[in-house]
Amino acid sequence: MPSDDSFLMFETLFRKHGDFPEILNFSVQLRRYPHDSDIGGPVLAELKGFIVQPGYIPEPDDGWYFDVFDMRSQHAMNAYHVLADEHALLKKALDTPDLDYLGAVAHLERAWVSPSLRGRKIALRLMREAHQALGRYGLLVVLKAHPDGDKVSKAECLKLAAYYQSDTQLGLRAVSKRKYPGWLVAIWDESIVNDDDQLFLHDDEELPDAADEAGEEESALGNTTGST
Repeated sequence: MPSDDSFLMFETLFRKHGDFPEILNFSVQLRRYPHDSDIGGPVLAELKGFIVQPGYIPEPDDGWYFDVFDMRSQHAMNAYHVLADEHALLKKALDTPDLDYLGAVAHLERAWVSPSLRGRKIALRLMREAHQALGRYGLLVVLKAHPDGDKVSKAECLKLAAYYQSDTQLGLRAVSKRKYPGWLVAIWDESIVNDDDQLFLHDDEELPDAADEAGEEESALGNTTGST
């Protein structure tokens, strides 16, 4: 059990990629802090990803974007192909006649929540924190709802995607439930502050129907080994 004088706090970190300064890696974390120290304990929940802003979104045979995604993982390469090769599906999903005004891409790569904190919709909270920090004109966000594990069915991906889509602030839309089950996109064209999201998470805080979400918090946005 945590000591009475400790507290849980959300924080968002940014850092440039060592080899590609155009890439900005980000991490939204939840840590426990002792009351008398500014040094946090281990990460208890985390959303990781990256953002680039070259002035356009990926297109077929785009060498620069290809290298950006290829250097990260096979899962990131899958995201690249969704963005570069499926503009018609993106327009339909995002309900926009063109994509020309989109000039930045954020890939939400992975979310994780400690078993001790699952069932409190923390994964959605991490995404809202990212929305506030990343939101800007012309930002296209992409992720894949993919539960942890090697043998994950399409139905499981679709179920997790529906959970992520339940938070209307995030504006996540399915690319194609049939062709790309679990893949979601959104336009985060402004930074949104949710007045209900406080800096600290109280240990005794309870959320309605939290037990229904317990299985969702242990999910990854995309398996880092590249599962699709």
